[in-house]
Amino acid sequence: MAANPNQLGFELNMIKCIGCRACEGACKQQNNVEAGARWRRVTTFRGGTYPDPFTNFLSLSCNHCEKPACAEACPVDAITKRASDGIVILDSNICNGCKRCMEACPYGAPQYNPVTKKVEKCHMCYERIDNGLPPACVETCMARVLKHGVLSTLTGDNGKSVANFASPKYTHPSIRITPPDRQ
Repeated sequence: MAANPNQLGFELNMIKCIGCRACEGACKQQNNVEAGARWRRVTTFRGGTYPDPFTNFLSLSCNHCEKPACAEACPVDAITKRASDGIVILDSNICNGCKRCMEACPYGAPQYNPVTKKVEKCHMCYERIDNGLPPACVETCMARVLKHGVLSTLTGDNGKSVANFASPKYTHPSIRITPPDRQ
């Protein structure tokens, strides 16, 4: 369990995700994300052999970790964690564009913006949350397999049983994933 009892996180049911990428589009539109950058991204994994192939989809953004490696690596303290709900926020006014946070994050969440020469990342649409709305990616999820809420109420594991997911033991990501039956 997270140290902060109010820690917010994401929940993803990989068994039911259809890979439509509506979450990606909603994030880009809500946050005016530059072309090429993907604050939320859906990755496709294929396996199996004929006549029994399978496809899995993993929708990831910043995991708003309990121990965010990105914040520890930032030399100018541009990345902070809200005490009220654990959302990890990057202040682009402070960011110097050094990319150390990008190197430190095992999940590839921070994205470099070549136009502003700063790093950006998912902030869980905290403005929407502060107004009682869900993050744009969650609201737009067509299959209703992407959710958000207080981490202790979400189902699934912290990614430890998901193939192609970095080990959660160092940063303690605030995500709960129901892994697919086959990986």
